[in-house]
Amino acid sequence: MDVALLASLPEPERSRVLDACLTCTYAKGETLFSEGDLGDSLHVVESGRLAVEVRTETGDVVMLDVVGPGGVVGEVALVLPGSHRTATVIALDAVTTRMLTSEAFDELCESHPSVRVAASQLLAERVERLTKHLVEALYVSVDRRVARRIWTLAAMHGGPVRGTELPLTQQDIADLAGATRPTVNQSLKKLEAQGAVTLFRGGVRIADEALLRRRAALPASRQETPPA
Repeated sequence: MDVALLASLPEPERSRVLDACLTCTYAKGETLFSEGDLGDSLHVVESGRLAVEVRTETGDVVMLDVVGPGGVVGEVALVLPGSHRTATVIALDAVTTRMLTSEAFDELCESHPSVRVAASQLLAERVERLTKHLVEALYVSVDRRVARRIWTLAAMHGGPVRGTELPLTQQDIADLAGATRPTVNQSLKKLEAQGAVTLFRGGVRIADEALLRRRAALPASRQETPPA
């Protein structure tokens, strides 16, 4: 399993660190930790997917991110000791993680300072990603944002290729795209009518990856670039 947090560690030490972590299993819908909890550990996702959610002032719950195998959640608490959880993390399906406590993290950083740097980098990348989504919410059309979220999420389900299925509700996609569910429903129906995706109960299936890429306004791959 590739873990960016431990990329600086040579083998077999990287595997020893993961083996020393506490293995945790969660059922679909189970909460790993809640917004406001005292942060005392991070989780490396081994299998399954996690939803990162926050509650707004009006009481609505918004999904900010989806984290798959190799991803990390809870790094804020270890980069900023004594801090509280900034989001709630819930299992979207059956999930297995490797949990690293704050004490174990500090010991690891004592022998390998680069690990703390990597944790800070992961936090910076998360902030950059959320900032990008905010800018998109202000300046990019909903249709394009929805196509981009589908393309990105497909990487956790075998890649953005024909036949890949995303078991996410329209409300989940709406949260990730920063739009309302009715508006996202219209965007998804447009993508389906154009032949980019097909919709099924509880999810979306990619029907034409090249067309979806164009609807998302992403650079074409070499294979998709028409000859001059």
